[in-house]
Amino acid sequence: MSSDNIITLYDVPSDFNCKAWSPNMWKARYALNYKGVPYKTVWLEYPEIEPTMRGIGAAPTGKKPDGSPLYTLPVIVDPSRPATSGGPTVVSESFLIAEYLDETYPTPSTGALFPPGTKALQQLFYDHFFKNVLMVTLPMGLPEMFKHLNEGSRPYWRLTREPMLGGKLEEVCPKGSEKWNGVWDELEKAFGALAALLDKNGKEGNMLVMGTHPTFSDLVIAAFLEPHFHLCPEEWQRMRTWNGGRWERLRDQCAKWRSVN
Repeated sequence: MSSDNIITLYDVPSDFNCKAWSPNMWKARYALNYKGVPYKTVWLEYPEIEPTMRGIGAAPTGKKPDGSPLYTLPVIVDPSRPATSGGPTVVSESFLIAEYLDETYPTPSTGALFPPGTKALQQLFYDHFFKNVLMVTLPMGLPEMFKHLNEGSRPYWRLTREPMLGGKLEEVCPKGSEKWNGVWDELEKAFGALAALLDKNGKEGNMLVMGTHPTFSDLVIAAFLEPHFHLCPEEWQRMRTWNGGRWERLRDQCAKWRSVN
């Protein structure tokens, strides 16, 4: 397959060696790698996202405070599967991307991201994880990520994230502060509750959300862990021990799908 005919994944770069950092983009990247679908990455700084997405016909994923369309990543473009309009298929948002890949590129060797009858349950898990785990980290994660963005993205990040946090990025949750430590304590509790929930699968269920077979839900967890491994190496040493090392084992199990193309 020529490079002109493979999927394009749009992502935002960082100063990490692999460039990739965002949990949202990692969900799509993990899904592509899991399915073994050839793809390439186009890196955009934040101010480039909206004009580029408008230009390729990507669907907005929400609304801005003023009611205008909000364009976010990840987005994929698949030129090998023409849309009804005649152009390439364009898919926005990681869950929809995973659904599209599962339906369009069956992979008997690795199995489906959404085995039959699990899509609704996985959507519930996806929403639960976002609300009860990811949201806990925002006061810590958003300021920390600012330090690793390229200069082309930093003004946008500050302009959009400081209103969300209610203060300057440098002052909201300084590393080592009481609030910083509180975020990590809350995150540990959230992962403890998640581990207790998954333990209902029994020992034969290994560590995976749906039992013994990896699914999109497992990639969601791995995608969340990935930036914390890079952002907070000291705290990762603590995090990797939580729940008997369960989360480090999950990250290790997903390592074969961690490449950045």
